[in-house]
Amino acid sequence: MVNADLNLDDLAATFAIEAADDLAALEAGLLALEDSPEDMETRRELLRRVHTLKGNAAIVGREAMAAFAHTYEERLEHLDVVDASVIASLLSGVDTFRRLLEGDEHEVAVPSVVKHIRVGAEKLNRMLDLAGEISIARGRVRQMLSVGEIDALIEVERQIDQLQAELQELIMRARMVPIGPMFRQYARTVRDTAAIHGKNARLSTVGDDVEIDTTAVELLRDPITHMIRNAIDHGIEPSSERVAKGKSPVGHITLAAKHEAGTITIRVSDDGAGLDRAAIGADDSVIFEPGFTTTKEVTDLSGRGVGMDVVRRGIEALRGSIAIESSEGVGTTFTIRLPLTLAVIEGFGVAAGEETWIVPMESVVECVELPADEPREEATGVLLLRDEVVPYVRVRKLFGVDGGGRTLCAPTGESGVGVGRGAQRAPSAAPREHVLVVQHDGARAGLVVDELFGAGQAVIKPLGNYFADVPGIAGSSILGNGRVALILDTATIFRNLNHQENA
Repeated sequence: MVNADLNLDDLAATFAIEAADDLAALEAGLLALEDSPEDMETRRELLRRVHTLKGNAAIVGREAMAAFAHTYEERLEHLDVVDASVIASLLSGVDTFRRLLEGDEHEVAVPSVVKHIRVGAEKLNRMLDLAGEISIARGRVRQMLSVGEIDALIEVERQIDQLQAELQELIMRARMVPIGPMFRQYARTVRDTAAIHGKNARLSTVGDDVEIDTTAVELLRDPITHMIRNAIDHGIEPSSERVAKGKSPVGHITLAAKHEAGTITIRVSDDGAGLDRAAIGADDSVIFEPGFTTTKEVTDLSGRGVGMDVVRRGIEALRGSIAIESSEGVGTTFTIRLPLTLAVIEGFGVAAGEETWIVPMESVVECVELPADEPREEATGVLLLRDEVVPYVRVRKLFGVDGGGRTLCAPTGESGVGVGRGAQRAPSAAPREHVLVVQHDGARAGLVVDELFGAGQAVIKPLGNYFADVPGIAGSSILGNGRVALILDTATIFRNLNHQENA
């Protein structure tokens, strides 16, 4: 009986995933049909999607959805005139489908379906092969340990490292999904938002086949939605104004993605009026400040001064950065840069207080010793580094882990970040502190720590809500001695340090 219930749950979950794909394709097809009303192939594809949805809904007992799909299919079959009002009505039907899919009367909805990733059989087979080879190598290790073959043991250990690295790389690739499906979902957002503002705008996408970490896809949805709405609200001009400027009456928003220098670059561009220099001034970054708005009238879509602050925080939560380029009368481009994967980070291990911390390597500039005459009990200070004044903060003071001596351990963990070498530090010793110089948005700051352990890979572990109220923590990793090392959020530390300086 348990197995039967489990199979039914799996079937319902599979239906929900496939139905969501069908609805996304249906929505995209309707938007394409609005631009090309005579395209018969698009009409046939719409009918195929609805027919599939109807059949699948009937199989899993979703009678209300099956009945609505039948009515919707009949309407598509007898579609004579295609105009904006007809497309709007059919898009409203897609919304009804989604409400039925997520209905409370069903035990399995889309916010509750376990996340799925489609992985090719070839990748899965190679993962299985690697897992088997690692198991065989571990067996050889046990055998060699029993007879004391140390030299051979070292060689097998190297082989295990190589196998594990390849397996990890494959798993990270399996987490990658094309960004195109997410991009195309915004076509509806552009159309509907423009209609609300009495404007006309369309979406173009570039680099749909660029792959991105599946976690980033989910976390990027809200930031990109905010940017698109802002582009239409503040950037894209009304059609009459655009024509007077010699532009096309239809505004264009472009979402583009590409791999660039070991990162994923996403650009959100519009061909509108550009940033309002009279309200913003010369410093574009001011638009990311909490509460900033150029809109005098508060509406359902804008004027509350929260949109771009949400965007910045969302991007930084992905260990990314965002930059702005704007030209008056030509348009605005937001450029987002993200790491290739969110599962593993290149990190620099440090000690502060009695804890080990990991700093993302993309933020690290250099390491220097703190001058001996710097006061040791102050939480913050400034350092003169090659004629540049660099503010710093003591990590142990920042997180309240100020303590005496600590025991340093030699092994590295699954993070790959060293956790120290040597024995317990003598209580009477007062070694020099170190400054890890980090950068963010072109500015530099120092993290004062007790010990430098060096660079390596760190496998990121989620923290849940344990550190939700502690700013400056981005995640965690497990060290070789079984202890947890916290990953520092340098962007938040920078922001808080700047606020303290300006207070």
